[in-house]
Amino acid sequence: MGCLFSYFFRPSASADIVETPRQVFSWEREDRQAIKKEDFILDKLKDQTIYRIPGSINGQQFIVQNCDNCTVYVFDHTGQIQIDDCTNCRIFIGPVHGSIFIRDSTNCVLATVCQQFRTRDCRDLYVYLSCASQPIIESSHNIKFGCLTFNYQNLAEQYNAAGISPWNNTWGNIHDFTQIPDGKNYSLLDQNENVFKHLPIPTDPSCSHLNINDSMDTSVTPFTYGELYRNRYEERCLIILFHDSNASSCARDLITMTKKSELVLVQTKCYSVNDMSAERLFSGNKNYNSLVTKGPVIGLEFAGTNCIETCQEILKNLVTSKYQNLPRMNFSR
Repeated sequence: MGCLFSYFFRPSASADIVETPRQVFSWEREDRQAIKKEDFILDKLKDQTIYRIPGSINGQQFIVQNCDNCTVYVFDHTGQIQIDDCTNCRIFIGPVHGSIFIRDSTNCVLATVCQQFRTRDCRDLYVYLSCASQPIIESSHNIKFGCLTFNYQNLAEQYNAAGISPWNNTWGNIHDFTQIPDGKNYSLLDQNENVFKHLPIPTDPSCSHLNINDSMDTSVTPFTYGELYRNRYEERCLIILFHDSNASSCARDLITMTKKSELVLVQTKCYSVNDMSAERLFSGNKNYNSLVTKGPVIGLEFAGTNCIETCQEILKNLVTSKYQNLPRMNFSR
């Protein structure tokens, strides 16, 4: 574990663009077991509030279409989401194992966790996002993206069930298929534009036990500045936490403590490192190779004045007082 002055690899604009083939819905399968189609499709609803509590979707596909002025909460993990032809709707969707596709919709708010995000032929959307791959917009205008900070009971487990790491979030790295000259079809929201400014806090008794909140301190997905940070600070620092059952807790403690020093968390990653990448990350030091083979590492990129020195001091205190058993190499300046 160390503190390095480094940079994350930035993929090309087309690296995460994946065309998803048409999937067979659960209710179309021959082996379906007591699945009711109407439980997974919201169609032609107006002025309604709909809730789906944990366990009600359980990894199935879900569709919202032709709805007007509706509020939808899906507090469960799903397989794939389609949102079509909706207006004036507010929608929260729990972790999506595959893609979420919103089309032909206007003046909506969408908050979600997903592997892939894509929108086409939409306008005037607020999108609060935790997305493992590069979000894509096409033929869309005035799309405002924000980093989703959210928490409720079972959300961390639903991340796991959907196969998503909360440390992989490229919410602000947007690829626009239909760029306009001298302008953008999208903008990025800062941390003051939290999700509950645009999505009502659920008040239904069925949700009271979920302890729903948008606190950045308890959010499963850490708030990252991403593209909002670019060119603000010259000094940057990359922290690598080697694979361990306590690595995630240590990372969260580190994030909390760096806030007091007014450092910026630019981005986070959870990824596997091979020997070649390890030597590049650690300036040719092969002593780290045995540590990276134990499993995926967590990477945290910070920026700000004296961020290298500050992060090293905080990390030293954490691993000597609370996380003594974390796998690490000796610290050096």
